[in-house]
Amino acid sequence: MLTDEIAPLEEVAQAIGRPVPWLMRNWLKLHQREGFPRKIPTGWVWPRRAVEVWLRTAGQFVPAPLPANQNGQAVDAVSAAADALRQRYGVNQ
Repeated sequence: MLTDEIAPLEEVAQAIGRPVPWLMRNWLKLHQREGFPRKIPTGWVWPRRAVEVWLRTAGQFVPAPLPANQNGQAVDAVSAAADALRQRYGVNQ
């Protein structure tokens, strides 16, 4: 069920040992400084699995940042697919 895939504000605050108002004020700083997962834009909910991984790894799991400008080989799936299509159809940039 989808409700199992998300963790509400109160549950996340309790899991990290902080009060709800603190998490509301500081979640973005926590994300930027310690790799805490971003909340889902539709409300005060987080992807449950991402929060669980962050907690299990004591905040040491920081996903690789997305590159601002890719000048080298493809890094993500979309770029890899685009490169494969360019090679297949012989399109040079």
